[in-house]
Amino acid sequence: MSDSKSKILKRSTLPLLVILIVAAVGIFFVVKLTEKGTVESIIKKDQPMAMLFIFESNKKPVSNQLLIWYPSRRKAAIMDIPSTMGIILKSANKMSSIDTVYDSRNPSKFVKEISDYLKYPIDGWFVYDEASLCQTIDLLEGIQMFIPETVMESDSLKGVSLPGGAVVLDGDKTNQYLLYALATDSYSEEISRKQRLLINMLGRLADESASFNKKSNLRLIASKPKSNFSLATRLSIFEHLAQIDHDMIITQFISGSFRSFEGRRLLFPYYDGELARDVVSQTAKALGIEEDGASQKTIVTIDILNGCGEKGLANTASILFESYGYKVVSVGNAPSFDYAKTVMYDNDGDKAALQQVANIINCKNFGDASVLPGLQKANITIILGKDFNGRYCIGQ
Repeated sequence: MSDSKSKILKRSTLPLLVILIVAAVGIFFVVKLTEKGTVESIIKKDQPMAMLFIFESNKKPVSNQLLIWYPSRRKAAIMDIPSTMGIILKSANKMSSIDTVYDSRNPSKFVKEISDYLKYPIDGWFVYDEASLCQTIDLLEGIQMFIPETVMESDSLKGVSLPGGAVVLDGDKTNQYLLYALATDSYSEEISRKQRLLINMLGRLADESASFNKKSNLRLIASKPKSNFSLATRLSIFEHLAQIDHDMIITQFISGSFRSFEGRRLLFPYYDGELARDVVSQTAKALGIEEDGASQKTIVTIDILNGCGEKGLANTASILFESYGYKVVSVGNAPSFDYAKTVMYDNDGDKAALQQVANIINCKNFGDASVLPGLQKANITIILGKDFNGRYCIGQ
């Protein structure tokens, strides 16, 4: 009797099991199709997309580059996110370095902390460990980098030996380059080296896109990093990444002060992260602005002059504008310290660029560039007045 009941039970549960399996498979494919559809929708519409590129060393994130990208316009910006950034972690409800929540197997929590902190949605992530970075670069047949002088192995750079000049690095040498980038004492130089690595990877992808349009080759490249995207979606993303105008990529960073915390040297962002959040928000807006070919610049240059006499004010402003991706070519004193209000001058006739720079500090006071003495060094000249508090112009 019990045997017959058991057989009946097995027969009755079998169809249910089949239904559950079919449902699970169906849900899986619906999710993947929805994921790919979402990406394609962003690409087809006039919308930005944000992705975090993570480069690992010994399963730790050593370079985190947030790519904010307008696929429909082939425009992009990269913001460096320091692994040693000190913030209040939402997942742990305590102050610590952001890399303490990093899990090499699945960095989703790490990415979410960054997204929450910047108050900007990150659509996905790509993780390159030593092996996948090496394989990717070799598939790209090398990456061109500029190294000022030959780098010899030393106690501080074990296993690193790089040729100087404009060189093409293979996969193994690219991993060495990443270690070389981390070894500098200059925060700005470290950021520059790390960002140049990703920019040149994208550039190499673009340069070779004709040959990589053979799906099998591009599929191999897209398969190397770990990602929250399916391979089909990655393939679609990489096809469009190859179209980015890599010479026009804006580079940005999070400015702050270094302090010792829990035995580590951490970067604490200025204004509790409000500046970094504004940089991201303003960048996404700027990337969406239509520009004709004549008005596009690789980078907007700024000359900053102290017109109020407050010590260090021009240097403070320099860090502020450089964190937004602008290049400050000169910092100095104005002819006098009697400027009550900050004034900005457009030396090139590019009113759109002038307005974007002015928006950063809420400046509404503009002068005639023809009154400035001598040959101007930059696209825009800023004379800081007594109304500038280090972040904004007050009362304009």
